[in-house]
Amino acid sequence: MRNNKPIQVFEHKQLQIGDQGFMRSHWEALGWYNEKHGESFFTLTPKGVKFNQFVGVIQVGNICIEILPKISQIVNQGDKEKWQKVLIDMLRECRWMQVYAHEKASLRFKPNSILEAYLELFLYECEQLLRHGLVKRYRLVVNNCNALKGKLLFQKQVQVNSVHKERFYTRHQIFDRENVFNQILLKALKLVPILSQSPYLKDKVYNLLLSFPELADIVVTQETFTKLVFDRKTSGYKEAIEIAAMLLLNYRADISTGQNHVLAILFDMNDLWEEFIYRQLYKSKPANWTILSQNSKQFWKLNIGHGYKTIRPDIVIHNQTNDTTIIVDTKWKIPDNNIPADADLKQMFVYNEYWLGKNALLLYPHASYNEQPEYFQGSFVKKGKTMAIHGCGIMKIAVLDKSNLNLDGKMGKRIIEFLKNEIMK
Repeated sequence: MRNNKPIQVFEHKQLQIGDQGFMRSHWEALGWYNEKHGESFFTLTPKGVKFNQFVGVIQVGNICIEILPKISQIVNQGDKEKWQKVLIDMLRECRWMQVYAHEKASLRFKPNSILEAYLELFLYECEQLLRHGLVKRYRLVVNNCNALKGKLLFQKQVQVNSVHKERFYTRHQIFDRENVFNQILLKALKLVPILSQSPYLKDKVYNLLLSFPELADIVVTQETFTKLVFDRKTSGYKEAIEIAAMLLLNYRADISTGQNHVLAILFDMNDLWEEFIYRQLYKSKPANWTILSQNSKQFWKLNIGHGYKTIRPDIVIHNQTNDTTIIVDTKWKIPDNNIPADADLKQMFVYNEYWLGKNALLLYPHASYNEQPEYFQGSFVKKGKTMAIHGCGIMKIAVLDKSNLNLDGKMGKRIIEFLKNEIMK
C-alpha cells in the first residue's frame, strides 16, 4: 500500500529505519541508487540515511521522501509544510519549476508533494501539446508495399518478392508523429501511474494515454536529450521535455522485485540559493547597473601548453555611473559568530583583485525578518600594514517575509536599496 502523505525531513538530518514507514527494503534501495550516483546525494548510516545539502524529493517504492531546506537548527513539526511551500516557490522563481495559469487545476487538486506538483505540470504541458496537435516529422522507412513509392531495393525485392510480383520492397519517406519528441513524452507519461497514486493525476494520465498515438518504445539516455534540436514547430515541447528528462533520467527501476523503484529529483541548495538571489537582484536592478551570474576570468595557466584555471564568482554587480564593482557570493549556511570560513575569505580577496572591486559581499540567509538586511563590514589589509586595501562585508537577509510563512519576494529590492545607499554610492 502506497503512503499518500510524503515523509518530510530537513536537509542535514537523518531518517532512521522504522520512522514514518521507512523500512529496511527502502534503505537498501537508496543504498543501491546512491552507489550508482557516486554517493553524492546522501550518506547511508547503519540504521538509516543522513541527508546533505541536496533538497527535493525521492520516491522509493511505496514511499515519498521530501528533503526540505532549513535555516535555524531549531525546527518544529509545523515548519515542514511552510518550508515545502518555500522550496516550491524558490523552484518556480528560478524557473526550475515552471509556472502556468491553470486556475481550475489549482482549485481541484492540491499536490501532496513536490513530486506531484511536477507531475501535474508535466500532464498540463502534454495536454496543451495534444490540444494544438503533436508535431509530425518526415522519416525514412523500409518495408514491403503494395504500391511502388520511394526507392526500390532490388536485392531485397528479388529475395522477398520473387513470388509476389505485385509487391515492392522500397525505402521511402512517411510523414507522421513517430519522432523522438513524442516518443519521450509517451515514455514519461507511462511512468506517471507508477510514481503517483493520486486519483486526480491517474485519471488525467490515462485520458492522455488514450489520446496519444501508438509509438515505438525507445531507450532514453542523457545523449537523447543532448541531441534534441528545437525549432519553430517543437519549441512548445521544451517545458514538457525538461520535466520528462527529469523523470526518465532520474528513475531507476527495481529489477529484482519490482517493488522498490527509485526516482530522485534533487537540487543542491547552494545552487538554488545562488540562482534565487541572482533573479531577485536582476528584477530590481537600476537601469545603469549590470548584474552578471557566473562571470569567469582566467586565474592560472601553464607557461607552456594550453591548460588553465578560471575563477568564477556567483554574481558580479557593476554600477556604470560611478564605475564601482561589487562581488556577491551566496552561502546557504549560517556563519559562526559572523566570522566567515577562511576559504570563503580567500576566495573573496581574489575576486576583488581580479574584478578591481572595492567591496565584496558574502550573502547568507537569515532566520528572522528585518526591513533592512543585517550587515557587518570587514576589510582586507596588506601584510605588515593596517590600512585596508579593499573590503568584504557580511550580509544576512531573511528568506521569509514579515508573516514568517511565505518566501520573501522582495528581498532583491531590499538588497539593491542597501547596496545603492550604503556600499556603491
